[in-house]
Amino acid sequence: MADPIRIPVDELKDTIAKLAEIRSRIEEKTGLERAGTEEDVGDSGLIDAVGSFDGAWAAGHDRVQENVDTYKDATQGIIDNFEKTDSETTKDLQ
Repeated sequence: MADPIRIPVDELKDTIAKLAEIRSRIEEKTGLERAGTEEDVGDSGLIDAVGSFDGAWAAGHDRVQENVDTYKDATQGIIDNFEKTDSETTKDLQ
């Protein structure tokens, strides 16, 4: 007899929880907008560079959050489909 198919639903649910944790940590990022003004720092070039870096950093975080959401949704879809198939198969066998 063939080995049964084992669907790691618990592990997939753990993955969703970890992805939610990653997203939460990324949301808590601190921006560099508090670095100050040219008057505070004394160098407009430095303030511009900090602003450019901060903008790129924020855009990177946004992309990571989007990817985390995509992976979370895909993982939930896998769980939902396996559970639906399992339920339908169980019903059909009764």
